[in-house]
Amino acid sequence: MNAFPAESQYGLLVEHGVETWFSVQWVSVGDVDEVVRRLSLVGETVRGSGFREARSSFSLSDERSRWVWVAPFSPGWSVVVFLTGGVMPSQEALSQDGQRVIEIGYLYGEVEVPDYARDGMRMETIFIEEEYHEFMEDLDSDDFLPFAERLEQYLLVIGRITGRFLDREFFVSEGVLGRLPEVDLDDSGRARLG
Repeated sequence: MNAFPAESQYGLLVEHGVETWFSVQWVSVGDVDEVVRRLSLVGETVRGSGFREARSSFSLSDERSRWVWVAPFSPGWSVVVFLTGGVMPSQEALSQDGQRVIEIGYLYGEVEVPDYARDGMRMETIFIEEEYHEFMEDLDSDDFLPFAERLEQYLLVIGRITGRFLDREFFVSEGVLGRLPEVDLDDSGRARLG
């Protein structure tokens, strides 16, 4: 489980212009069309798009409409990149039917501990889940690591779980761009799907 990426995960984010904010969900569904269905993307907005095109089309301040880019990530995993401000899609809805969702977000130097949902239930964070301890045992558990080091560790653990680290190919890959439906919030303030 001691795999390490070929390049700095944070360095790749900086290089591709996403060092100030980034919100992502890794979904244990390898079929992008199924992820698009679970997200209930608005049909007429769905189209093929590369990461760069999708990312440069929107800004964090555009909270009126919520756009995502969905792409295959690794065997059995897809990634949902949130492109605009507002509320992320529901982890619970995306993880229905025995699936898992790992979510991480950061904004201007503040990173959230990765959230985790399994089979429609939010489980808080991957760091308290027994099944993932082996992916973290060789890492520093210091809660006061500087932002870039902490984010690097979080992405390292996610890469070990999903079987792929962020790499240059990810940032030039093709996926699907689409708008999420209007927001209906659940009790925890997260977007409810379906």
